[in-house]
Amino acid sequence: MRDLLKELFRIRRYKSNQGRLMRRLTMSGVWTVFICGAYKFTQLAFDWAPLLREQEVRYIVALFFITAGMWFGYRLVQWPLFADFLVAVESEMVKVSWPGKAELYSSTIVVLIMFAILSAMIYIFDLVWVFVFNSLQILG
Repeated sequence: MRDLLKELFRIRRYKSNQGRLMRRLTMSGVWTVFICGAYKFTQLAFDWAPLLREQEVRYIVALFFITAGMWFGYRLVQWPLFADFLVAVESEMVKVSWPGKAELYSSTIVVLIMFAILSAMIYIFDLVWVFVFNSLQILG
């Protein structure tokens, strides 16, 4: 945790040419969370905090929250431990063999058919057990 706190106040970039896509996607995700949080903050009712009842103050606090979140997201993907993980993720994603359209279609059909079969089996087992319990007068 101490390393992360140190990293938040550095300016340098760590392995800036590696794992660019994963870093950008992760940073965008962190930014989205902070922006949504700031938006939700502006919508809250503050009965307990008189200063935050003013809409302008809420917008200033939300802007500060967004700014801090942008910096946090940018610095998070520069943290060596996390950056190395993102670089490794991107290098593994390149090795994945993605299915073609035909294989994806046939796999989806198989999954849907198996889902229907298993659902029917569970329904039949449920009916059988309800019948057995009602016959034994276990269920009222």
